[in-house]
Order: sequence, then C-alpha cells, then structure tokens
Amino acid sequence: MASEGTSGGREATGAEVRPSRASVSRFSLYLRHLEGLLREGVGKVSSSQLGEALGITDAQVRKDLACLGSLGHPGIGYVTEELIGAIRHLLGVDRPWLAALVGAGNLGRALLGYRGFEQRGFRIVAVFDADPGKAGTKLEGLTVHDVRSIPRVVASTGAELGLLAVPSEAAQPAADALVAAGIRGLLNFAPVMLRVPPEVRLVSVDLTVQLEQLAFLVQTGGPDTPRSAETILPLTSRLPVG
Repeated sequence: MASEGTSGGREATGAEVRPSRASVSRFSLYLRHLEGLLREGVGKVSSSQLGEALGITDAQVRKDLACLGSLGHPGIGYVTEELIGAIRHLLGVDRPWLAALVGAGNLGRALLGYRGFEQRGFRIVAVFDADPGKAGTKLEGLTVHDVRSIPRVVASTGAELGLLAVPSEAAQPAADALVAAGIRGLLNFAPVMLRVPPEVRLVSVDLTVQLEQLAFLVQTGGPDTPRSAETILPLTSRLPVG
C-alpha cells in the first residue's frame, strides 16, 4: 500500500492549502462513499480504494486529502470516521444550515419534498411566492409567504441560504431581495446569470446545460474516465471555496 501521509494541509511556503473547485466537487463524492463504507462497518480506507471507487487516481486522492491535514497513516490508510469528520468540516456541513425557498411551483414543491436535504443538514424554513393566490397556503407544513415579506421572514427564521426556483425574469429580483435580507449564499435553478455582491456565494444549476453535456458524452463516447468527479458533478457554474 502506498504511503498515505499528507503534508499537514500547508504548502511548502507555510501557506494553508486551498482546495480547487474540482477538488471541492470530489470531496462531496468522497464523503458519500465514505459514509457508505462506515455503514458497512469499514473502519479504514486507502487512497487507492477511494480512487478506484470514484474513477480517479490514488495520487489525485492523496493530493485532495492533503488539504485536510495529516490524517493518513503510512501502511494503514485513513480512519474512515476521522476522514468523514474532516471532510464535513471542510465543506461546512458539520453544522445545520437553514434555507429560504423562493418559488412554490412544481420545482419548488419538489425541492420541499426532497428528504435528502434535511438528512444532509439543510432545512428549508421559509417559502415565498409572487402569486397572491398562493400566499397563506401550506406546503410540507410551511406557510407560503408573499415575496414582499422576505425581509421580515428571513430575519425571523435565521435563514442563511436561499434557493431560487423561479422563472428567469423573476430570478434577479428574488436574488436581490434575499441578499438585502441577509442571505449569504444562493442556489439558483433559473437558467439566467445572476449579479450578486462579491461577499455573497452563488451556485447555479442549469439542468438544460447538464442535459446538453450528457448528450455530448453519449454522442462522443465521453472522456477516458467516465466516473470522474468532473463528469459526475459538473452542476456548479460558480463554486467559490473561500
């Protein structure tokens, strides 16, 4: 087994190692796989085992995990539970996140009904819609509020993240309202480029773009490593890591 030691999370200059955007995507995949191993009772894992499972080289795995500090044990590998904790801390998912959803249409209802969010520590605590006919109705136990109440409701719930499930023309005004209310990060499902202040983090998910990429991969046969993280998780158009 190759040495699993890491550089302690710092460059040779002493500066802290910062993960690349591609690495951040892979960390989410590492986390899912490691949690599955832990459920199966696997207490230790090597970089080669992780690489084989995700279709990347063990050298790339070790480079990624070096961002976490000195977790590897030469000749042994990584302690699964310890590695999970370090990755969750790096990704910021070692604590709960509260989110506000704008858009109570088909996509919004689907997002509200998705149980995976809460299982991963993300809880939608407020729902808004511009349709006056939806105001006051209930979805998944939450009252749908008029978008004009975004400042008051976001403040009262303590939401930090915003989900935009609205038509293109409504996305920028909704984003502006959420940012003004103190939302620190936006997940945008509308197929439009948004303008946000530099301190606000934005991730855009355009499902049509993903289908176009899928069509290209099917048509051309895809890259040499079809299970790579870049192929599995290309959804982020802007993924800040700072």
